[in-house]
Amino acid sequence: MSQVSFHPLPIASITPETDQAVTVAFRIKEELAQQFTYKAGQYLTLKFVVNGKEERRAYSMCSAPHDDEIAVTVKRVKGGIVSNHIADALKAGDIVDAMPPQGRFLASPEAAARRDYFLFGAGSGITPLMSILRSILEEEPKSSVYLLYGNRDENNIIFERQLADLQQRYEGQLLVEHILSRPKKYKVGGLKGLFSSGKPKWEGNIGRIDIPAVQRFMTANPGKVSDKQYYICGPGQMIDNVEQALLGLGVHKEFIHAERFVSANDVKKNKTSTDVVEGGKVFAKLSGKDVEVTLKPGQTILDGLLESGATPPYSCLAGACSTCMAKVTKGGVKMDVCFAIDDDEIAEGYILACQSHPTTPEVYVDFDV
Repeated sequence: MSQVSFHPLPIASITPETDQAVTVAFRIKEELAQQFTYKAGQYLTLKFVVNGKEERRAYSMCSAPHDDEIAVTVKRVKGGIVSNHIADALKAGDIVDAMPPQGRFLASPEAAARRDYFLFGAGSGITPLMSILRSILEEEPKSSVYLLYGNRDENNIIFERQLADLQQRYEGQLLVEHILSRPKKYKVGGLKGLFSSGKPKWEGNIGRIDIPAVQRFMTANPGKVSDKQYYICGPGQMIDNVEQALLGLGVHKEFIHAERFVSANDVKKNKTSTDVVEGGKVFAKLSGKDVEVTLKPGQTILDGLLESGATPPYSCLAGACSTCMAKVTKGGVKMDVCFAIDDDEIAEGYILACQSHPTTPEVYVDFDV
């Protein structure tokens, strides 16, 4: 688990999805095919050097496992170092270093299964959901998929054409419902239009994916069978809304799967850790070696290891992926946030190193478990 292995992947194509989002498809050489086998919903960790500094980011794959290529869709983030570099600087033929696929937000279609899948996505949160729904439609033909997809306006609907085509092709098996928070307004002609802010031409739902929107969607689409699964991907508040609505409708938590799209900067602004030990000592088992570091005030376990020259696995730095997962074998830690491992795993001692601070003078962690 701790072995950090990046492989050079050539870019096969770059396709604009909206003004703000591009899909980057990679060619996988035959000798890497086994390592880059993946399940729908997983992500790739990409590594770049931008302005002389190494940057890593985790991007969910929009491609499905039955495709010939692996593809990720990247939406520009205001001030985003990597997202803007990808959109502005990359071109077909360029080489990008990538870790093999990872992630636990996944679907495993079974040809004989008959289930209802309810997918909730906002913005670029559609990316892993696209992989999941395409896999289900192709590999689990008796099942039905219901997607509620939220965006700001018509220009920002990633995969709009593809989703419309899929809904037509899999009529009766796939339902897609869009909701826009700020649909575009168009001025009407004449004197009246001169003093008007305009009217939207959008005839679909207006608003956000809040609790009432989820309740309406579920009432309108009760599904066909009792075996149901729920997948949510997007920003934190939207995920909280969907989870709360589903739990309120009697859905058991074990059937709800969520992947949060958060940035490391957002997490740093909202640090909540207290009772941490300043200057705690960390003893880490990493790729079969023992590493010892003394943390500086405020450092996470991952920060301290990286500063010491060690090479622990990591990706998003926001607690939203499981790349830097390790197990505490002695001592205690507290995490700022944790979006990628569940309560049972935390109870067993698993942590995300990028969010972990010691609460005891010494902490022993194992990345090799």
